[in-house]
Amino acid sequence: MIETSTIAVIDDDAGVRSAIEDLLRSGGYQTRVFGKAADFLRSPEISECDCIVSDFQMPETSGLDLLRTLRFRRIGTPVIIISALMATTVQVEMAKAGAFDFVEKPFPPETFLEAVRSAVAKSTKWNRAAASR
Repeated sequence: MIETSTIAVIDDDAGVRSAIEDLLRSGGYQTRVFGKAADFLRSPEISECDCIVSDFQMPETSGLDLLRTLRFRRIGTPVIIISALMATTVQVEMAKAGAFDFVEKPFPPETFLEAVRSAVAKSTKWNRAAASR
């Protein structure tokens, strides 16, 4: 299942995007990377990914804004928010908006990959249930 799973990565920092992309590929995932949330929201990949990983703090459209837009559009793809500032208030806001998980930067690779595995498993289960309706 992992080999066919596609993860969208949205982060305004090119170095972070590249590192996450490398980590995900080493875990067997396909990736689509974006420097801006707005670019992702306009892309066809929005409906083709099994999990979305987004930075919390980005110019123009934040990770919270992205999450709210996805849920407003009724896109249920699991979203993992990454941030160096994981204050409880941030986590509460993200949970209310429908985030699947939060991972604080810098993160151990296995912690991050486990969050992605869980999100993909949820996405696959959700997609199977929707297809059987």
